[in-house]
Amino acid sequence: MSVVEQPSLHVPKAQLLWMVLGALLVATLIVVCFVLPAEFRIDPTGIGRMTGVIRLAGAKTVTAAEVQAPPDASGAAGGAAVRYYDAGYRSDFVDIPLKSGEVGIEGSELEYKVRMKTGGTIAYSWTVTGLENPEEFYYDFHGEAPAKDGGEATVVEYRQATGRQSSGTLVAPFDGVFGWYLQNQSVKPVVVRLKISGFYELVPAGEYGNDAGIEANKAVP
Repeated sequence: MSVVEQPSLHVPKAQLLWMVLGALLVATLIVVCFVLPAEFRIDPTGIGRMTGVIRLAGAKTVTAAEVQAPPDASGAAGGAAVRYYDAGYRSDFVDIPLKSGEVGIEGSELEYKVRMKTGGTIAYSWTVTGLENPEEFYYDFHGEAPAKDGGEATVVEYRQATGRQSSGTLVAPFDGVFGWYLQNQSVKPVVVRLKISGFYELVPAGEYGNDAGIEANKAVP
């Protein structure tokens, strides 16, 4: 009985080393170019985006701290994109009648404000009915914090203008009252319909910010 000898497979050590290094290189390229983009949206080479593999990772997830609200209309930088409040959300409308702005007639101007805590947010919109010329209606949008411990009161002016309507949002920079000084300069009486929503408190009739005793959610005929 004869024995057939199997040929010996001998790979030189240098060649074996290069084969191992080559395999590691290929595996690294696959991980960097395809696995990282597909699984973790990490694409250092840009190949994942070029080939579309990065879409397999789904939507990009970021923390709220990484996202800031966009600048407002004046260009001021935005703050946190998400806010949380202890108080409940509310929404009210307020009809504010103003008499003729002719000399000697009282009731053609007043202030109406709401109370807000620091960081509180409101969205508002108001229009004037019965007004023919928008240049004959003046408003001043501002906020006030009362003086404490013998200090000075704080007043923040947001807008002083004329017109028959205005809309916007406000984030209170301090505890205080925020709202509008309204002045009818036309010869006819007008009604301001204010709509406001957010996190705030109405000022009771006769207290500072509502000296005129305007009642919310009561339509003026």
